[in-house]
Amino acid sequence: MERLLAELRAAAQRNAAYDREAALDALLDAPPELWLQLDRFARRTEQQRLELHGGDLLGLLLASLDRDGRLRQAAVERLAGTGGPLAVSALALRTADWVTPVRERAVAALTRRTAPDEAAAAVRLLIRLRDRHRSGGLIEAYGRVLAEPERRRAVRALAADEDPPTRRFGVGLALELGEYVRGDLLRTALRDPDQACRRLCAQRLLELDPEQAGRLLGSRSAVVRELAVAALPDDVPAARLVGPLADRARIVRAQARWRLYSRGEPPVDVYRKQLAKCGPSTPARLAAGLATGLGECGEASDVALLRRLTAPAPPVAWPPLVRRSAVHAIGRLVRAADRVTVLAPLALDPDPAVAREVFEALLPVAGSVPLETIWLGRARSESSVRRAADRLLRAAKSAGHERPDTA
Repeated sequence: MERLLAELRAAAQRNAAYDREAALDALLDAPPELWLQLDRFARRTEQQRLELHGGDLLGLLLASLDRDGRLRQAAVERLAGTGGPLAVSALALRTADWVTPVRERAVAALTRRTAPDEAAAAVRLLIRLRDRHRSGGLIEAYGRVLAEPERRRAVRALAADEDPPTRRFGVGLALELGEYVRGDLLRTALRDPDQACRRLCAQRLLELDPEQAGRLLGSRSAVVRELAVAALPDDVPAARLVGPLADRARIVRAQARWRLYSRGEPPVDVYRKQLAKCGPSTPARLAAGLATGLGECGEASDVALLRRLTAPAPPVAWPPLVRRSAVHAIGRLVRAADRVTVLAPLALDPDPAVAREVFEALLPVAGSVPLETIWLGRARSESSVRRAADRLLRAAKSAGHERPDTA
């Protein structure tokens, strides 16, 4: 940071227009956090007094970071009449200034800057300054300024900003103002890269049109899929909930089970029925999700159903994803007395993820695991399996197992 600040000051002092333009371009592309660090660091270092003659933007930006409050105030007054996101970024920093006249002038100037690129620059910094007591309520006040009809283009720009906190602010403001039609809401709920934005738009879409829940079940966001499951009709058929019951996300599976519990239908019955129908043509992700879900709500008697999903070879060779999920579910449901008998033979599984899951599931009964089984894992070539077997060996020794002679 010291070197960066020194280079910026040197560029401001030189007469080379190219150097100043390069410095301004670097600041324009700088993340908001860098502006905050520059502001803090500039006051800790010795600095050469910058003259404010002329309209050099780089000099004004650096002067707005000066220790001297009078120089900062003069810079703010000049920046108030200077357009563009760089000037707005400097003004946004000074809205949290510890000198009241500097702060008041910065706030007054900033609330008049509402062009789309200027609004984005302001919000990026105001969001990060909102917890400072001198900036209390300013981001909300700025949002009210942007809510005026002639400023709606700036709101749209904020909702598409690359900075996630800024985009969330823009999406929230756009939703308050009713800027989104249903197509916008659906598109954002399904495709926005930020989870918070997807959730906000999904909530509003489901408030307006609960029938869109089916389309939202295909979202890549677990939070959106959970909202969609919760918005399904009370009489939704259990068959429609099979996908959510086998979802890869725990919160979605839990919501789907709750929908069945709330109307008196045990979800475990659906899991058992669907798993019994699984065969070679069943998608691996579906079978794995059903096995995981049964492990979360089933009983010890379901272990037999899950064991059929652990076969790695013909006549029915289940994919590693399914076998791993089945082993994990067995580990949750199997009785302690049967754990070694059921799980130890599965340590020979050729897939390292499945074998590792077996050794993890055997940890609660490490003292009862045959040392031959542990050494099978320690002899594997995959490091993840060997580490799991080593953990099991240490647990077995702590439980009183004697280590076999390796000489």
